[in-house]
Amino acid sequence: MSKAAKKLAAKSSTSSSPAPSEPLGTERDASPGIGKDAFVGEGAVVEAYSQQSRFHEETIETLSKEVDLKQVNINIGDRPLLKDARLWFKSGTMYGLIGRNGTGKSTLLKAIGYGQLIGFPLNLRTLYIEQLPSETPESQTVVETVLKADTERTLLLAESNLLQQAINKYPKQLVKSIKKLDWERTKVKLAAQQKLAIRRSGKRGADAREELLVVEAEEKAAQEAFEAVPIEGVEPSLEILNQAHEMQEEVYNKLQQIEAHSAEARARELLQGLGFSAANQDLPIKQFSGGWKMRIALAQALFLKPDLLLLDEPTNHLDLPAIIWLQNYLLENLNEDQTIVVVSHDRSFLNAVSQEIIRLRDHKLDYFPGNYDEYEMKIEDKSKMKDRIIAALEKKRKHAQETINKQRAIMHKTGDEKRGAVIASRQKKLERLAGHNKTESGHRFKQSYYAGYHLAMGIAIEKEVPEPPVTIPLPIPKELRGNPTTLLSLNNVTFSYPGAPARKAGPVIQNVSLSLHHSSRIALLGPNGCGKSTIMSLLAGDATPTSGTVERFSSLVKVGYFSQHNVDKLDGYATKSAMQYLMDTFPEEYKTQPMARKYLGSFGIAGQSAVLPMSTLSGGQKARVALSICVHGGPQVLLLDEITNHLDMATIQGLIVALKEFSGAVVLVSHDAYFVKAVCEDDKDDELAEEEDEDVLKAQEEEGVVYRVKGGKLIRLEGGVDQYMKTVVAENKKGMRGGAGRPI
Repeated sequence: MSKAAKKLAAKSSTSSSPAPSEPLGTERDASPGIGKDAFVGEGAVVEAYSQQSRFHEETIETLSKEVDLKQVNINIGDRPLLKDARLWFKSGTMYGLIGRNGTGKSTLLKAIGYGQLIGFPLNLRTLYIEQLPSETPESQTVVETVLKADTERTLLLAESNLLQQAINKYPKQLVKSIKKLDWERTKVKLAAQQKLAIRRSGKRGADAREELLVVEAEEKAAQEAFEAVPIEGVEPSLEILNQAHEMQEEVYNKLQQIEAHSAEARARELLQGLGFSAANQDLPIKQFSGGWKMRIALAQALFLKPDLLLLDEPTNHLDLPAIIWLQNYLLENLNEDQTIVVVSHDRSFLNAVSQEIIRLRDHKLDYFPGNYDEYEMKIEDKSKMKDRIIAALEKKRKHAQETINKQRAIMHKTGDEKRGAVIASRQKKLERLAGHNKTESGHRFKQSYYAGYHLAMGIAIEKEVPEPPVTIPLPIPKELRGNPTTLLSLNNVTFSYPGAPARKAGPVIQNVSLSLHHSSRIALLGPNGCGKSTIMSLLAGDATPTSGTVERFSSLVKVGYFSQHNVDKLDGYATKSAMQYLMDTFPEEYKTQPMARKYLGSFGIAGQSAVLPMSTLSGGQKARVALSICVHGGPQVLLLDEITNHLDMATIQGLIVALKEFSGAVVLVSHDAYFVKAVCEDDKDDELAEEEDEDVLKAQEEEGVVYRVKGGKLIRLEGGVDQYMKTVVAENKKGMRGGAGRPI
């Protein structure tokens, strides 16, 4: 046995089945520091496996594209994330995977994507979308990067080009070219056989390793045949010419089967939908930021169309027009048997794409047909049903016990021993009422169907304890003398970056006026780069207008500004903790560690999280730290620029409640449609119906306003978020038909 085969034999004795395909890169996890190294290699700390048996078919290729694994377990060191859970993906279904931050959603997807979940089916082409691989050439254009993700197409094109060049231009190199192709194909076959030998165990593993020896010999023979051909080449015989033409025809047919001729058009369409203009598609990827590179990786995943696509927070790097385009693409362009699993905290997105919800809680996976709203209704209905069952059982038990007590009293008073039989009968009935006599599906409880049936007289009703709501403690704004009507305003403001007159784009913001009152709830919608963040910077005083004025009622008006820049800045603190950062920022108010930790704890940064270096915190934890700094001191105006990124649904819901109760002004920039509607639109119509006074109507109308930022101007949307989404969908279709991509 060769050294390679021996190594594989030893490896297969401890591991059975990595997943079939490699992910595109590495992404953040709910647990900080969980990267690919934690899953693979000698230092791996993540263990992922499922039920194994002599009949298990995890390494047999079948036509089925369904995943149904029993007793799935995932551990990070000694910490369990999943315990004997069922992992069930039905073919052609779009799943939303939900759960609180830190429960292990990303770790589960990574275990599958990195090929470390033992027992996962071999035949599925699985792709975990994260970021561009580190080895991607920076000089490669955007469209080339997407096209080269399809390795089969890339190899076939290379083979076709090699044969065409040899046949038409360099016939003396034809023999060497054919031998090279034979060698390359044998190397691909060898790599596949090595994976198979690692995956299989027992007799099938031994057979796979024997086959590996055969393929190794073939690969070595092919290499020797290639190296035996002189560098200067030889004259090809008629037989070689015929062989070359047959190989070329075979390659051409395969290219036709995978529709290689239309690949570039499909890639460009995907990139247009994700916001890349036709010109930007031909720029090298080194000119793009991390967020835009994430869009390229997403385009790669959609272009490849794997059997199982795992998307971890895809909307975090997209603006609202791109989110709308993505959800429509997933609904309209997927293959019938293609399965999607999405981790997202964007409720509107989950409602649009999810056909089934998977909830990760208490180390288990529970499945609920329907989208996220339907999942919440099912949870509520299930809770009410259990309340009714518990109340009914309690009523029956109480009646049975009262009967027993009554009969026992009569027996003691009269000495009638026959009452003992009645009491025994009622006592037996009371024991049967210890549990419910029907399953959740409505079938009658049968003792023989349950382990330990001789100990159970029914199904115990266990009411699910709801997860505690997240509270965000926004300080009460400090009162201002005079009770001003307007706190802050932009008056005919125009803003251009230095050197802007030389550019064709013109001013970023042009003649914009906006007033903020105590009860203002204003949302700014639009794609990235349209000027939303510029308006926020002008309101915060971080930018100076080119013309026009920014006015505050007085110097006492305090503005709290939350931006992704402030969150990203926390990454730079490799040693400083959130506690120390707070003490350094507000030294007069937080002179002791307990004072600082108490304040941070109210925002969910408690325990070790408060004293760990901020570079180790998750995205959601850093957002909480930035928010605690933003609202410190009770500002009258809150400017929140993309605050929902990396926050889970429970935290977003807690933030919505806090903002609705906040008595100051709020301006939002967000790509989360549900969040914007909940803060700026919910209950507005009901309140308006209750009030008839014109002044009150006018004041309430100003509370919730949605603007679209387009062409440097603010466009008020009377229909709110729904109007914006309908407009974007229409413009997307128009832009795609015209080949210009989705418009700004």
